[in-house]
Amino acid sequence: MSSINKNLKIYRSSAGSGKTYTLALNYISLSLLSVGNFKENYYRKILAITFTNKAAAEMKERILKYFGILAKQDNEDGILEELIKLTNLSEDEIYRRSKKIREHILHHYADLSISTIDKFTYNIVRTFASDLGLSHNFELEMDNNKIIKSVVSLLLSRMNEGGGDLSHALVHFAIQKADDGKSTNIETDLEEFSQHLFKEDSLQYIESNVLSVSDCMKVKDTLINKKQILIQKIKQFSFDVESYFAKVGFTDEHFTGKTFYNHFINRIRLEDDEKWVPVPGLQKNMNNDVWYAQSKKQHIKDLVDLHKADLEKIYSDYMILFSEYISMKSALKNIYSIAVLNELISELKQYKKDQNIEQISVFNKMIHKIITSQPSSFIYERLGERYNHFLIDEFQDTSVLQWQNMLPLITDSLDFGKNLIVGDGKQSIYRWRGGEVEQFVKIPEIFKGENLPPLLKTEWENKLVYHHDVDNLKSNFRSKKEIIDFNNDFFGKIKGLLSPDLQKIYDGYKQDVTDAKSGGYVHLELVEDTEDGFKEEVISKMIQEINKRVDDKKFKYKDVTVLCNSRKRVSMVAEKFTENKIPVISNEGLLLSSSEKVNVIIASLKFLQDSKNEIAKTSIVKYVERNILSNNDLHQLNLKVKTEKSFITLLKDANITLYSNKLIQLPLYELMENIINAFGIQEDLYIQFFLDSILKFSEKKGGSISAFLEWWEDKKEKESIVVSDETNAVTIMTIHKSKGLAFNVVMIPFNWEDQKNSSEIWVDIPQKMGVNLKSALISGSSKLENSDFKNEYELETNLTLLDNINKLYVASTRAKHRLYIYAKKYPKNLSGNFPKSGKLNSFLFAFGKNYPYIKGDKNEKITEKDKGDKEHFNVPFDKKSDWRNIISLKYSSDDVWDAEQYNKKRDWGLLLHFALSKIIYTRDKEIVLKNLLSEGKCNGHQFEELNTEITKLFEIDEIAEFFTDKWNVKTEKEILMQDGKTYIPDRLIFNDDKTIVVDYKTGVRENHHINQITNYANALSEIGYKNIEKVLIYTSEKDKVFRL
Repeated sequence: MSSINKNLKIYRSSAGSGKTYTLALNYISLSLLSVGNFKENYYRKILAITFTNKAAAEMKERILKYFGILAKQDNEDGILEELIKLTNLSEDEIYRRSKKIREHILHHYADLSISTIDKFTYNIVRTFASDLGLSHNFELEMDNNKIIKSVVSLLLSRMNEGGGDLSHALVHFAIQKADDGKSTNIETDLEEFSQHLFKEDSLQYIESNVLSVSDCMKVKDTLINKKQILIQKIKQFSFDVESYFAKVGFTDEHFTGKTFYNHFINRIRLEDDEKWVPVPGLQKNMNNDVWYAQSKKQHIKDLVDLHKADLEKIYSDYMILFSEYISMKSALKNIYSIAVLNELISELKQYKKDQNIEQISVFNKMIHKIITSQPSSFIYERLGERYNHFLIDEFQDTSVLQWQNMLPLITDSLDFGKNLIVGDGKQSIYRWRGGEVEQFVKIPEIFKGENLPPLLKTEWENKLVYHHDVDNLKSNFRSKKEIIDFNNDFFGKIKGLLSPDLQKIYDGYKQDVTDAKSGGYVHLELVEDTEDGFKEEVISKMIQEINKRVDDKKFKYKDVTVLCNSRKRVSMVAEKFTENKIPVISNEGLLLSSSEKVNVIIASLKFLQDSKNEIAKTSIVKYVERNILSNNDLHQLNLKVKTEKSFITLLKDANITLYSNKLIQLPLYELMENIINAFGIQEDLYIQFFLDSILKFSEKKGGSISAFLEWWEDKKEKESIVVSDETNAVTIMTIHKSKGLAFNVVMIPFNWEDQKNSSEIWVDIPQKMGVNLKSALISGSSKLENSDFKNEYELETNLTLLDNINKLYVASTRAKHRLYIYAKKYPKNLSGNFPKSGKLNSFLFAFGKNYPYIKGDKNEKITEKDKGDKEHFNVPFDKKSDWRNIISLKYSSDDVWDAEQYNKKRDWGLLLHFALSKIIYTRDKEIVLKNLLSEGKCNGHQFEELNTEITKLFEIDEIAEFFTDKWNVKTEKEILMQDGKTYIPDRLIFNDDKTIVVDYKTGVRENHHINQITNYANALSEIGYKNIEKVLIYTSEKDKVFRL
């Protein structure tokens, strides 16, 4: 059958090969042709599926752009010529139909079916909600971390201090993670571990391990017993071999390097089971059938040759025994993980039920049985729409279940017309999110199709095989010739590090340079590990190169993008570049939480909330040592965290004042400003954006410190300094974020040493282990090479290596004009597995031995047209002034007392002043004082003192006169003048004839008191009050009433 009748076009693309263009072109051609007569709304029958919202938006934009161009009878990017080839329509007919389709789309935009695969899955779940036993009003939670945090908190809250299986399992889980080099924070470890609940490749194993904690503990006990039996067998094996050697007459002299003899007679009798692994020399000798040195005497050789079959059996029998031991030990080591995982599953189910939520990551598993057991007509009927064409982008990132859930619809659509799949296995860097690159390699075969109904699998696979037609997008329209040539050469060599099966992913990797512009520059360099540190040296080299080329006008700051392997390194580069006056754009590197200043403010908030929070106090001490008391020893300063008194003394030594009882009463924004002033923090962009975040939070959610800290924990990995993309600044991001983008200059720094050294692997437990455990999650390490799980370990090792090679491919193919790679110089003693270690320098080692490697003209200038720069500018950040030193206000007693209410040294004068402000008439005294006591404004002793003091004041007729009910009374009411000034007299009493201003003073007489009350009287006069008297009451003086 000729390819023209085949309806499944598979494009194997490469970086910069025009993938989005190809998808848009095919979408438009299908819309123009329709099935049967032309219909302007036929685009409704086309579903384009991609991986991210951004990619979906880009595709919509591209399609509408091209329809718009064609509607104006214009042409761009050769779209018209390509459409004529694909459709056999005339130029005029393409213009006419494009105009009609565009108009229809603009009036029915919601019908333009270009979606992420998650959104498509969600629509199916909504359709089949009742079949799945879901509430029809469930809410979708896209952020797994929110669910995980809640579930982990619920699990930890169940820990029984008195013991119990769960507490026992959690404690040993934490110990296991600490032994594995993880954190010592059980909450953090549990949150990371809980990600398995949402991983597609974990679900099948989790479902087969529904065991309670007590059941897991029984399995543990069984494994411990079996392990002990194996240890005894290995010891006995050694003695049996010794007896055999003695019987035959073997000594250590009979074997090369004595390794065979020593292993069985000495090493496997040691308590340290690390010594039970055959040394590399012994393994090499066994693999090469080398038993003795040729220089040995003939009788020694003859004796070994005579018994070689026995010796080979000894070795193989031992390796079977040792493999069983390592397998048992690996399963036993992580048994607590299985116990904890099942408890997490239980908590997750209950939490989802209570909150009426579902998460997108498990939808594919939920709908798999329903979708793969129903005819496509039934599914379309439920969806309310039928699609005749599917266009799938980024297929290499599609999971097994996602693909299988689409198969009934896609295989059905093959009967109607064209379908399209586009992918690039070399850019598969989302395996941790479920992407299966091998699936793309094997298509049209159905990868991991064992869980499908056999008849359906055969039917679908036959259709895919019959209709598929593979084509390669070989041209690179992005990079200059020197960069394309380099990448062709580089990845042609390092793909040899992969296993033969995985090397197929790089079949057809070479890109055609015919359409590429000449020029380009590549610079690879190995950097020494200096005293300042290798990373500091790399950053220094990048800064020098950027500044030199910017000064020489070879490129601008905004031409440069630094691609890092982790967010931690992004932050590091952003910080160092900023320190060296290089403007930076980075949503990841300019995270507010990466600022030392922001972190000490957060720590101060936590301290104000809980003065016993030692973690918060330690963070404050670290900041103080680095920025204020730099001559002090950090260890000695940390000792002062232990007691409240010593910590307050430390703050005083640093000239920092944090009066918690006063500060926590301030509005949140004002509280932050007080903390900034207390630490003498100089404002920068981080602080400015942090304060903006606080303001936005306060406007929406109020000023609660607890609520803000909870919000911050959720948002600290997202809140960042926002800079316009058009600013002339260097961009810094992770490699994962760069996928699908292109940059004039790319720099790839460091050595990728911050990645995990081992991963956890799901394995099936062999029946011979004899335990009630079908599968286990084990730690991936080289020890597994001598276990029943060797194949799983080797596969995971190879896939991890592929992940790193693919990451480097994605990074290096982002470059349009210049590419720089800075890696660490090779270690002096290279281990045998160094080339496959996945480090950046290991890839350079596989490529060549002479560095620096330079290709192209370093003086080539980038001359691309741009829209002009939004120049960066430096804001002069001054230390914040305390507005209280600039503006003088008089607070009401309510304001002042509320701010002071928790002060341990209560101000008696302030308390008396506050009480008098609440008493309107003498009869109110008793109820006001009782209220103060019940509200905690005063204690019992102060209540008695207040009662005594105010009673004495009211016994003075001249004072009591001011508290009779013949007066209208206003206490502490604000008087606003036309010039903006405000006055707040303590007490204002008036009747038809007279107005009296009363002000209380708890200290001695001073001249400014007269000026103050005179200002009050003048203010009252200006607003129309007549016959005004002025009275000062001195509560602690002998002559208490002073009339003016």
